[in-house]
Amino acid sequence: MTDTPAAVRRRRAALLSIISNTGLVIVKITAGLVTGSISVLAEGIQSTVDILASLMIYASLRVAERPADRDHPYGHGKFESLTSAVQMLLILGSTTFILYQAYGRLLRPRMPDVDWGIAAMGLAVVVDLGVSSHLHRVARQTESLALEAEAQHLRSDMYASAGVLLGLIAVRLTGWAPLDPIIAALLTVIVIATAIRLMGASLRPLLDQSLPAEEEALIRRTLDADDRVMGYHRLRTRQAGTQRHVDVHVMLEDSLTLSEGHAIGEEIERAIRKTLPNLDVVVHVEPYAEEMSHQAMQHGIPHPNEKRRRPKGAPPSQSP
Repeated sequence: MTDTPAAVRRRRAALLSIISNTGLVIVKITAGLVTGSISVLAEGIQSTVDILASLMIYASLRVAERPADRDHPYGHGKFESLTSAVQMLLILGSTTFILYQAYGRLLRPRMPDVDWGIAAMGLAVVVDLGVSSHLHRVARQTESLALEAEAQHLRSDMYASAGVLLGLIAVRLTGWAPLDPIIAALLTVIVIATAIRLMGASLRPLLDQSLPAEEEALIRRTLDADDRVMGYHRLRTRQAGTQRHVDVHVMLEDSLTLSEGHAIGEEIERAIRKTLPNLDVVVHVEPYAEEMSHQAMQHGIPHPNEKRRRPKGAPPSQSP
């Protein structure tokens, strides 16, 4: 398999996430043990899960980038979505443990030594901001769902670290020990909400949900603009990883030869491919009159995407 520039960028971004998360785990857990702060220790535990998730993403990108083969004719893109979903489950599991620890510390509060915690959380905020911004940029440019999930995860981790940082400063100023576990619990709830939202985004490709409405509209606009397309139906779309898949039945003039119909179908496929990146298109050509007769016999009404016959060069009708 020849690595594309986009594939190399995705893997390098994932590797950067692994390295940064490993460093932050060492810093946070050490600071948590030294300071006795449950909020800092909770962040260290969360970052440990981050490392495992980052390793999974790095491995999934290698698999997702493999070309289609005999056993996977549509490619391996769904491995990336599956990994994103598992990552969110790991986050939910770790946050449950953190909530339990915060509850225990709230019942038996003790004053942490906040100085090392403030330094560790300040470093974590800076590192997470830089790495998450880079991952988000690469994810957008290469359309990687896994990197997007990782960027969002690191960004939420940055917010959590910032909250812990402010909390430790507040503990130092007020001397109120219960504030430490309260902050840990509140920020954990925020992480849970983010994980649930990203879980929905990860499940969408796994459930073969259609492309977003605005993307389907671009495909429909291309079909409506072609004077040779007298109607279309069974437009189906889905996404697997970075690859989009589209198939549609188009109706052409009955008098066309098989070769002419095939050539037009190929031209329509090329036109649709230009509407969106990473688009795999299959166009099935049908004779207009015969298909409309079939629709009338089976359903009793003309197909909703039927086009009115119009003079050559006239503007196309708008199909739904």
